[in-house]
Parts: sequence; C-alpha cells; structure tokens
Amino acid sequence: MKILLIVEKDITKETLEIHLRPRGFEFITYRNPIKAMDNIEEIDPDIVLFSAEDFPRHWKPFLKLLREIKTKEETVFILLIGEIFPIEEAAKATHLGVNGIIGEDFKDKRKMLHIEGLLSRYKMLKDNRAEKRYIPDPYDEIEFLLSHPRNLKLITGEVSDISTSGARFLPDSPHLTTDLQPGAEVPYCSLRVGDKIISLTCTVVRNNQLLALKFIDISDDNKQIIQDYIDSRPGRELKQLKEKGEDRRRGE
Repeated sequence: MKILLIVEKDITKETLEIHLRPRGFEFITYRNPIKAMDNIEEIDPDIVLFSAEDFPRHWKPFLKLLREIKTKEETVFILLIGEIFPIEEAAKATHLGVNGIIGEDFKDKRKMLHIEGLLSRYKMLKDNRAEKRYIPDPYDEIEFLLSHPRNLKLITGEVSDISTSGARFLPDSPHLTTDLQPGAEVPYCSLRVGDKIISLTCTVVRNNQLLALKFIDISDDNKQIIQDYIDSRPGRELKQLKEKGEDRRRGE
C-alpha cells in the first residue's frame, strides 16, 4: 500500500512513518503540493495524508483533482489539521470527498488510532479484531457504570474504548473492583451512548485496574445503537469545530 504524504514538518512525517511503515506501507513524501498534483496519476497512491496546516491554500484544489480520478473507496484522503480549522473549511472538505479530518497533534495517541481506524474501515489496513474499537473523544457522550455483583455498590468511571461486543472501563475507584476476576459475570451494567441508554450484562475478560468487559447476549438492536454512534463521529467533529469557532469569535 502506497501513502502519499504532503507535509512540511519533519516531526509529522517521522511520527507517521514510525507508526505506519511497520504495517507494510510505503511512503512517498512531497513538500511541494503543486508537484504532487502534477504527479498524482503517476504516483497512484492508495492513501493521501495532507497537512492543511502546512498548506492551507492547496488542499482543496488537490482534493478536487484527486476526486476527479479516484473515488473515496479507491484512494483514502485524510486531512491533517492544526488547532484552528474553521467549520466552513470542514464543511468544504466533506463536500469535496474527504475520508477523514484528524488533528495533527500526535502527542495525543487517539489521533494515530483514528488514522488506523479510518484505514481499517476502508480496507487499507488489516485489523484482526472482530469489531473495531472506538476510543471516545472528550466531546463524545459515552458513559458506563456497573453495580458490583456481590455488594451492589455503584461503580462509575471512564470508558477507555468500546466496540459493539465489549468495552474497557477505568473505574473512578479501582479498589472497588479488585476482586472481579476474569470470567466473573456482572449482571447490572448501564451504557449511555448519545441520548440512548442500554442495560447490559457483562463478563470480565481482564482486570488490571482497567476492566476489559465483554457484552453478553447483546441484542442486534443495541449493537446497532453503538455502531450508529461510532459511525456518526464526523458529524460530532464538525459540531465541535463549529463551537470552537464561535468561542473564538466571542473572545475577539
């Protein structure tokens, strides 16, 4: 698989290569987006990673040209953005056929996982897990709580990642769950995704303070609720960008 990387910052280039080269990707890097456009058909990339922060005036004509010759399924285009990216630009990117918009600050490990998730979704990266794990962003409305199966104490915490078959859960008070061994059944669990609440029974897969839980006999309807929320992430991203833009305007 061939990645065309259009970026100026060495740190971004090196970080992406460190993470993705071992997964079998070949990198072709351009620091001149015009030359990359001239050679796009010859390069014939499977994936394009384009820094809008480095080249804010060039990503739109590049993406427009790419979509004239390649569909979203044939060539994945991921736009890398800085801290400030106007909602109007995000809307244009969606209209032009971007596959994903991801922040360029890779100190946040979720950013690289989101790239890998996008590549898996478009069959560019093999993922051996039956269901893809989703790592919640701060603006996501995903909450989980459980009642201890023996003493019925209510245990709250944070969802580390989630799929349609299970979740990893970090309790606010890990000492309350130290006695939950692998294989233990937890019959009283509640999951909130967006405005939906799902009652669940879980089994403990692992417990090293972070609880790995498997959903038991989850219905297809409830699986679909979780999957629909995961798939609607781009809309939540756009909303977050819009709110950030409005906050900046109020502060000016």
